[in-house]
Amino acid sequence: MSDKNNKALKPGWRRVKFGEVVRLSKARSQDPLGDGIERYVGLEHLEPGDLRIRSWGSVADGVTFTSVFQPGQVLFGKRRAYQRKVAVADFSGVCSGDIYVLETKDPQVLLPELLPFICQTDAFFDHAVGTSAGSLSPRTNWTSLADFEFSLPPIEEQRRVSALLAAGLGAADELQAALFALPILRRSMEMRLLSMDGVPRQKVGDVAKFTSGKSIRVSDLPKSPSDRHHVPVFGGNGISGYTDTVMPGTSEPTVVIGRVGQFCGVTSMTAGPCWITDNALYPAKVSPDIHPAFLAVCLRASNLNRSKLGEYLPLITQEVVHKIEIPIPPMADQSAAVTEFEQIEAAEVSLKSRLFGARSLVMHVAGQMLEGGADGI
Repeated sequence: MSDKNNKALKPGWRRVKFGEVVRLSKARSQDPLGDGIERYVGLEHLEPGDLRIRSWGSVADGVTFTSVFQPGQVLFGKRRAYQRKVAVADFSGVCSGDIYVLETKDPQVLLPELLPFICQTDAFFDHAVGTSAGSLSPRTNWTSLADFEFSLPPIEEQRRVSALLAAGLGAADELQAALFALPILRRSMEMRLLSMDGVPRQKVGDVAKFTSGKSIRVSDLPKSPSDRHHVPVFGGNGISGYTDTVMPGTSEPTVVIGRVGQFCGVTSMTAGPCWITDNALYPAKVSPDIHPAFLAVCLRASNLNRSKLGEYLPLITQEVVHKIEIPIPPMADQSAAVTEFEQIEAAEVSLKSRLFGARSLVMHVAGQMLEGGADGI
């Protein structure tokens, strides 16, 4: 590195190339199972932005991977690097050839604990993406990654920054754990709802009539494309876009069920005026004895996907939905149940926002370090 690059740095800091302080592991196993290796990791097991490996495959089920990794080494997805897949191994295994196994050359020069955070920065990913070749499945290569330049602080400063980053990662892990627990809590609430004691039960068809396709236009929705009103479009999988065109619509919050295809059986509750495509079912009529949002909760809890017809192009019909039996408690109890589930959804939104913030802060701190120890590090 030139003296010119080092002059702008804090005392003790220096500019280095990634390949000067990091090595690419070339450990291989031609017979992972025979070598006692139990787990394998593919790109599908690495989650963008998450430094933890939370899923894996079993070598006993068959695998052609030969690249060996050990606890503490960093796994970096070299294929489609824009997906930002990087993680720290906490177990040994073999991984896909589209994953680089990285480690520090000398722990007295670059702390191993700091390496995964360096690999997670915007600057490193920008370099990886910028040096990738290929159109359908672009890949970066080790030679290009090794040329990435960054600012390396003295070892004591590395320990201080590493402690800050570890604290941020710990906070992110706690938020992630809370997010993982929410579906379990939601399913427990759903099962409790469907098995309510002492509550009359009715078939969905007795309290709501679902339909699809054409419906009567509602006056407060756009009457023609020239009205230029942007109204959300529901196709059964949530909002799929906005339109000015004429199609079946509703002016009130309503239940929408994916009728066909990938999102068959997915149930949504609209927030207000919307267009509904022919790929979805919605109630043309709802009894005053049931809260629409409570109906949506019950349908989600009923796991409609189990009742789909066909595999290649799955389908949910009105008849299937109408035959489902659900509890019909007093309206006050329905409203209370809806509130409980809304609180779960609000908690999920909040946790996701906080998790994004925690991870963004970690990347910001690491990025500031790479730029030469900016103020606040």
